[in-house]
Amino acid sequence: MTDALLICDALPESRDAVKFEAPGRGPAFVVRWQGRVHGYLNQCAHVGGPIDFEGQVLERSGRFLMCARHGAIYEPDTGLCVGGPCKGARLVPLAVEESADGKVWLRSA
Repeated sequence: MTDALLICDALPESRDAVKFEAPGRGPAFVVRWQGRVHGYLNQCAHVGGPIDFEGQVLERSGRFLMCARHGAIYEPDTGLCVGGPCKGARLVPLAVEESADGKVWLRSA
């Protein structure tokens, strides 16, 4: 894939995210939710700190991304905060895609 950064060779369906550095943008992560790959900058819309706790981004039910520090919850597919101190704000999305062989790529802007 031209003009793209390889993030990982495979992304299983789990509560764990794959963290990486988005060139020129900072810490980021990808997560698989309902079979699709989603990527965001790893910055809570509330105060900007990372949302993960040791790579884990989905809360117990597996329905939402959750900031481990402030409890803000986000829709995994849209990044919209639907509960907590930044309700209505959004995570910053990244253009990610999965190739036919299961590799996950960050497309250059």
